Amino acid sequence: MYFFRSGMAPRNLLPTALAGALALVTWVTPADAAFTPISATFFNAPTDGILTFTFEGFSAGATDHMIFTFNNDELLTNQTTSVGTVVQEAVLAGQLYQLSLHVDQTGDTWSSNRAFNSDGSFHLASTNTFSDFHLGATAPTAVNTDCVVAGGCYFGWEDLPGGDNDFNDLVFALQFIPTGLRSVADVSVFEPASLPLLGLGLLGAGLARRARRAPPS
Repeated sequence: MYFFRSGMAPRNLLPTALAGALALVTWVTPADAAFTPISATFFNAPTDGILTFTFEGFSAGATDHMIFTFNNDELLTNQTTSVGTVVQEAVLAGQLYQLSLHVDQTGDTWSSNRAFNSDGSFHLASTNTFSDFHLGATAPTAVNTDCVVAGGCYFGWEDLPGGDNDFNDLVFALQFIPTGLRSVADVSVFEPASLPLLGLGLLGAGLARRARRAPPS
């Protein structure tokens, strides 16, 4: 399955090359799997582009909905979204973006920004080894390029306060691809293909003016 959503809504204006775009620390779960928790600065778009979310699976009894916070788009639901589903969001250069996870059974909503979480804990983490989630040795949809976190394409949520920190309640891959799209604030420019036509138009206008100005013979 494949979906595309434009994230260019004006409200709340939220690979390896993105070093410094995320504030990260090291975390080790009780299962000894190394994760990198996501803190306040989740994703600061370095240029206009597309964020691509690929659903990789889950291990949770609760129903969890992952939300693209700035425009409230529901991206993935662990119990009903098909594994392998891809959802895309357009993002704007210089804009800060966050995710959240709503848990139906408890009513909790957790943020990728730890400061917004009522228990003060990390609820989203990344890793470059899919098997850390204990959902299988390899990802159903392998992702290893254009990763938002250098060396860490895979992300997972912990949906309970004081949980077991296996971060596998909703697992997804996240990639960013710059598009070079101009922002809506930029002025329009001529496409290269239109320049010859423009030149012909100006030439024709100039000849017409000369014809009008020529003295009668």
